[in-house]
Amino acid sequence: MALSLSVAKTIVSLASICLLLKQENILVSSFTPTAYNQHRHNILSSTTPSTSSPLRLKTSNYQFQHRRQSIAISASNNQDLGSSAKPYEKQKIAVFGAGGYLASTVYGFLQRASALYGTGIASASSSPRAICATSVGAGSLNTLLGRNFKLAFAGENYIALTDMDDVDHIKGNLKGYDAAVLGTVYTLTKKPVTANTYGKTPNDKTMEFFMDDRAMVDPDEVDLDMHLTLFRNTIEACKSVGMKHLVVMETPSTEDSKPFAEILDEAQIPFTYIRASGELENSKLYTFEEGVQSDLNVDGFTLSDGYASKNGYTSGDWSESLMDEVINDEGNVVPREDLAAVAVQCLMSLDWNKSRCINVSSKGALVKKDQTIGDDDKYVAPKILKSDKDWLVQSDIIAAKVRAVE
Repeated sequence: MALSLSVAKTIVSLASICLLLKQENILVSSFTPTAYNQHRHNILSSTTPSTSSPLRLKTSNYQFQHRRQSIAISASNNQDLGSSAKPYEKQKIAVFGAGGYLASTVYGFLQRASALYGTGIASASSSPRAICATSVGAGSLNTLLGRNFKLAFAGENYIALTDMDDVDHIKGNLKGYDAAVLGTVYTLTKKPVTANTYGKTPNDKTMEFFMDDRAMVDPDEVDLDMHLTLFRNTIEACKSVGMKHLVVMETPSTEDSKPFAEILDEAQIPFTYIRASGELENSKLYTFEEGVQSDLNVDGFTLSDGYASKNGYTSGDWSESLMDEVINDEGNVVPREDLAAVAVQCLMSLDWNKSRCINVSSKGALVKKDQTIGDDDKYVAPKILKSDKDWLVQSDIIAAKVRAVE
């Protein structure tokens, strides 16, 4: 008897709900996309509650519709067009000047990303590959990896000591690689050629190159011709081996980007040119678990297909659209670690078949120590941030900003 009474109450409740839905003209059988949009329009344009149904029903229905719309928008903005678009096609990446702080950090992030499915970064026995000139660069790389990436290490098979004056030697160390990260003006220091590599005599010396900063190495006066030769040799080698995409990071010592832009135009390899319009700094005692540190502005423009062959275009003209001056703002200090993260995210999120320019600046710290939970103007980091399932803690923040460029 009690069961029958319970069933009767359930039937009455269902009948009441159906009656309310019928009054709102949103029966499931007639809930077509047109009816859905019309009903949403009626809710948004209505200023007074309906007399035919409770206000609570309309409110809950709007919340459902709003949530559904948000999911659709999120999905459309969450699409990666770079290596992550086809994660099963593992892309092999090379990093030039890997002994420098910026390049070492890029390498560390790539190494972590290669260990995760979904990034499309290869974790083969020689990828990512660090390009250095001597064992000094290799030692500098591993020092930073061990400190900033929890005892990470790049073995001999991941490091290629390369004669940067010999295009053929560079090509030999890039065969089979799909993309490269390189700089414009490096920090150079003369070092002995490492034994049993490419030296012809025991006393041979070469220029070790660091992108862009290394402790205890003061950059000398920039010899533009030397840096342009180094850049041109790198680009020529990348083109010869059929690389698909280049990420070029403009270093602080670069006074004029146009000569480098001209070399890129001549090579006709799709590229992403990244420039920081704020002062770069290294974060003390940084580890990847610190995550994203600054509230970045990531702006840019994509060059049209065949832009270099259009009437009136002169080689390197796109560089004139870059911001000419550093923004003199007290808060515009870009951590090198965040800039490195932008470079890695560009490889994963942006179309490798297109060329673009990106400008990175900072609005200040992402999370302040004295920040309260109730401050709605700042991003509030969760109390517990897990680092085992992502290549960078809070990398979704960088991803959202980079995807908006395309």
